Parts: sequence; C-alpha cells; structure tokens
Amino acid sequence: MARARDDEFKVFFAAEFPRLAGYCLRLLGDEQLARDTAQEALVRVWSRWVGVRDPHAYVYLVATNLVRNEWRDRSRRAEALKRVAETRPDAYLDNDGGVRDAVERLPDRLRVAVLLHYFADLPVAEVARLIHRPVGSVKQRLHEARSRLAADLGERDV
Repeated sequence: MARARDDEFKVFFAAEFPRLAGYCLRLLGDEQLARDTAQEALVRVWSRWVGVRDPHAYVYLVATNLVRNEWRDRSRRAEALKRVAETRPDAYLDNDGGVRDAVERLPDRLRVAVLLHYFADLPVAEVARLIHRPVGSVKQRLHEARSRLAADLGERDV
C-alpha cells in the first residue's frame, strides 16, 4: 500500500514539477526561488497525499499561497529598509546592500528586535512578547539600533 502511494506520488511529482516551477517562475522572476517554491508546495502536498482529492489543484493552491507569502515578505523587506534608512535617506539607495549589511552587523539583541519589528512588521508589543522583554526594553533596543545604523551608514559614506 505504502509503495503504491510512493510510486503514485513520484509520477505526480515528475509530471507536475516542471509546470509548477514554470508557473512560480512567471510569478516570482527568480529561477532558484521558483524551484524552491515548487518543491515546497510538492512537499506540502506529499504530507497530505492520502487526504487530497485533487492533488493538481491543491499543489497550485499551495504554490500560489507560497508566492503570495514571498510577495508579502518582499514588500515587508522593502518597507523595513525604507524605515531603517529614514535616518539616512540616501542609504536606501545603496545598491551594495549597505542597510542590510549594517543590520547584520548589529549585536544579536539589537538585530533581533530590528528584524522582528521592521522586517517582519510586528508591533513593538508583539516583539516584546516574543523575546520575553518589557515593551520599554524593546523600544530602547530599537532606538539604540537606529542610532548605530545611522552612525554606521553615515561613516561609510564619508
């Protein structure tokens, strides 16, 4: 029984993966990300293989939702870069990833707060709950991170 199920999925995977990856590529514009997204959608279908009535439709629904998540994440990342760069407007235009690199260089306690608040777009109260710190501490960390980022980005351009 399990072997037949495995064989059935292998046939499904071989038939669907190229088309699904192409679909994702048209939506995402990045070949590797499209392949990863298609694979993730197929893995999710596999995890529910027994209960899925129409795997073809389901895999496209899953892939579409993953693409929408990626679009939302891209939008959040762009918005986060804009917010972080508000202290230095020309830093956002830096093509070499200056803001992202500066965020990556922050100490972990500051970087986590910045990523959760600005990149994941979580409210300060939610960040505080997730990292088990008072709201005031999270606000202080965000303030300190913005100051460090402004200094770091300002020094790079001088």
